[in-house]
Order: sequence, then structure tokens, then C-alpha cells
Amino acid sequence: MRLFLFLILLNLCFYSCKKYDAALTAFYLKPSKASVTSNLSQGSNSSKITDLWVYTNGQFQGAYPYNHLIPIVNNNKSAKIQIFAGIKNNGIAETRVFWPFYSPLEFDTLIESGKTIEMPLVFEYNSNTKFVINENFDNVGNVFNNSSISDTIYNIISSEESLESNFLKLELKGQSIIGQIETSQTYSLPAGSENVYLELNYKCNKEFSIGLIGDKDPQLKEAITLSAKENWNKIYIQLSNAVSSAPVSNKYKLYFRMINNNDNSKLYIDNLKLIYL
Repeated sequence: MRLFLFLILLNLCFYSCKKYDAALTAFYLKPSKASVTSNLSQGSNSSKITDLWVYTNGQFQGAYPYNHLIPIVNNNKSAKIQIFAGIKNNGIAETRVFWPFYSPLEFDTLIESGKTIEMPLVFEYNSNTKFVINENFDNVGNVFNNSSISDTIYNIISSEESLESNFLKLELKGQSIIGQIETSQTYSLPAGSENVYLELNYKCNKEFSIGLIGDKDPQLKEAITLSAKENWNKIYIQLSNAVSSAPVSNKYKLYFRMINNNDNSKLYIDNLKLIYL
């Protein structure tokens, strides 16, 4: 079905053909967007695809910014193409990786060298993805508890600042010093796996930390500290080191922690997904 749709799109979306040197051996793909489609069990389709990792006939061809022209080297022959979505690991530009939780797009097609094709690239979640937590805060539930050491409580609200609908708000005012929330349950996560991640949308006016609390040891195992973001931001956070480093537990809680510095500190969270392969 994907191949059939792709061939139709190639015919409909072809928009330019320029004169190139006779030695040219590639056609060009221009993604009009790179997005994700998801079903109800997979939650929001919010994504932040920054790069596209391209393989042609089984050979790695390169990683390209998603909004740039991508040369597909085919020498005027049929080519089997695989395109993987790429993200900034932990939101860091220097640590770009392909995102294994989205299935690659696969095409087998013949396009004349020198032509440029414009089309959207829409990815889907890998069917092997395990969704441990999938929370958009739109339904009544108790995914989080207020920590016993927290000076404040969180609220689930909807306002003009909403990203999609409801979101979690953690706010520290006045003399409040620590705001910390923890999942109400512990979860089994695979030690030794590189593919344990947290997806979320957030915005905040102060830095905050995210990490795990093991069922065998109450110490905080911080995974990352994120700086202030004025606007909603999407991030993919690798939790593998926190899961696998000592002390190792059988199960973990996820926590968010913010410290107040005699100011009004706010943290908004939405579309939280704890996943692994």
C-alpha cells in the first residue's frame, strides 16, 4: 500500500525538472513536511523530527536536515530507499541520532535522474514500541503524586497557554522552595538497553530536572536538567543510563523536580510518554 501511495504521490507532486550536467546520477526528494501519525493507544502525534537518515539499496547515503533537498543516487535505475526519522538526543544538537521508535519509510521506485519530487513524509510508531506511560492529562487519573518533600502541589488545567488541551502545571510561589512530583506507580524498565526514552512537551521559566527513583533505593537518579523554554518544546530524553547505573532496581518511579529561587517558578508538561524497545 505504501509503495502504491508513493508512486501516486510522485506523479502528483512532481514540480520541477532542471537541466543538470550529463554526469548527474541522482534525483532529488524535497520533503514538504516530516510528521508522525499515531492511534489512540499511542497518544499525541506531537513530534520534532530534525533530520532524515537515508539508505539507498541498503547503503547508508547520509543524514540530511528534513527541510532540505535530499539527493537519491540511483543512476537512472530503480532504487530501494529507506528513510529513518532523526532527532536531537536529549535535545542536544551535537547528538543527533535516528529515532528507532518510528518505523522507516520504504520505497522501491524509478525516478529519472535530475528530477525533483516534493512530498510529505509521515512516520508511524514502530509496532515493537512498549508504552509504559502514555499521558496527555485529558482524562481523570493519578499518574503523578506530589512528593512528600514538595512545598507545593501540581494541578491539571486548561488555559490559553495550552498546547493541545489539558496540561500539568507545577508552580512555586513565595517561600516555596522545592516542587517535586513522582509517578504514583513504579515501572519495570529494561536495564542494559539503549532504547529507554521519555517523550514530552514542556515549557518553563526556570530549569528543572527529570530522573528516576528505584524501588530498592530512594535516592534520586537524575537523567537530565533542562533549561528555561519560553514556548512549548518537544524533547526526547534518553533514560538508559539512569536505568542501568548503580544502584540498579527492579522498578522505578519517574520524577520531575524544580527548585525555587525566591521567584515565581512554573513548569508545564504535556504529552508524556515513557517508552522502550
